[in-house]
Amino acid sequence: MKYFIANLSVHTIVALVLIILCVVCANRNKKGKTKNPVAYFLPLLFCAAAVAYMAVFTAPRLLAIASVKSDNYYSYTGTLEDVSVFNNALTVDGERYYINPLRDIPEEGSNVKIRYTRYGHYAVEVVVTEEVDVDNSISEEKQTSITSTDEE
Repeated sequence: MKYFIANLSVHTIVALVLIILCVVCANRNKKGKTKNPVAYFLPLLFCAAAVAYMAVFTAPRLLAIASVKSDNYYSYTGTLEDVSVFNNALTVDGERYYINPLRDIPEEGSNVKIRYTRYGHYAVEVVVTEEVDVDNSISEEKQTSITSTDEE
């Protein structure tokens, strides 16, 4: 939980810095203090960077606040494909989930169950599970025997 709040704070600060740089550069252009012609385009560059950064990083984490506060999480079970270099993200079945890098991380290739927030994909819990063989399950045998007797 502390990692989620710290991560949200850092991403919000970075977005605010980009917005402040956009406003400062726009004011310099408005006052005529810009000497270099390329510097006239800096407000556009900073605004585009701020919008992209907020759309990719800050907004999903802000939307996840309600889920974290109410302990309302989604869960998914799949195969762990990749762990990021800094141990702060996992890739499970092609989907990326963000985790606290200080917790124990399962090995790649293991079957894991993840509890995560809907928008930010912040993983609250990562548990190694056993892979279930559906071909040998009892319920499937019952289903095939029921369908085969109905057809006769």
